[in-house]
Amino acid sequence: MRTAFIGGASKGLGLGCAKALAIAGHRVVMCARNSDGLEEAAQEVRSVSKVEVITQVCDLSKKDDIQNLQERLSKDNVTIDILINNVGGPPPKTVIQLSESEWEEGLDLLFRSTVRLYAMVLPGMRARQWGRIINILSTTAVEPSPALAVSSVLRAALASYAKLTAGEVSREGVTVNSVMPGGFLTTRTEELMADTAARENTSVEMIQKRIEATLPLGRFMDPIELGNFVAYLASEESSGVNGALIPFDGGSKKSL
Repeated sequence: MRTAFIGGASKGLGLGCAKALAIAGHRVVMCARNSDGLEEAAQEVRSVSKVEVITQVCDLSKKDDIQNLQERLSKDNVTIDILINNVGGPPPKTVIQLSESEWEEGLDLLFRSTVRLYAMVLPGMRARQWGRIINILSTTAVEPSPALAVSSVLRAALASYAKLTAGEVSREGVTVNSVMPGGFLTTRTEELMADTAARENTSVEMIQKRIEATLPLGRFMDPIELGNFVAYLASEESSGVNGALIPFDGGSKKSL
């Protein structure tokens, strides 16, 4: 049995990953900022698997929270074999709308948190000669969205960071891959649709129907669909997949 750490695990894609990894037989460490939502999510995971579920309230954008997480894991003798690097997205804004402080907040949320999590798990993975790091990014990493400027810029940077890391640790049994979800009905998607509806003075339902009409599958996907793919990337069978940036969007991405 291996141990998987999942960030942003109380809802959406993070919860979908936690469920799929638990079903695959891995012990899961679930992290989120809200204690109530986290415990409810943990109960959902326990309902689909008998594996041990550990919860830790943690804001990954805060250095002290990650330090507290690391100290707890060390105290409880919990080693992380699988890192699901997942956090919520920054507020939707264009480059012109963003202030310097908002860029700093985005750096803490997306980039600095990744550097710290990698530093937390990589020494143990390398020592044990096995590990899986899977970054949950977005198709904005390769197709920038004007309304999601922080996400577009920093997720592209994360894709490069992951690729470089993959090259350094691949001979030590550690793989580093990134997945670009698109077309999932999550709380984040609902927030973005609400923002669009407000700007266009229309209903969220109309925005959802309009979006679904453009999706190749004709529907939003369920987070467990992504979770099942992530569980594969976390498996022994995926050892040949390394340094990859993989779309999981039903075919929505326009570029090759």
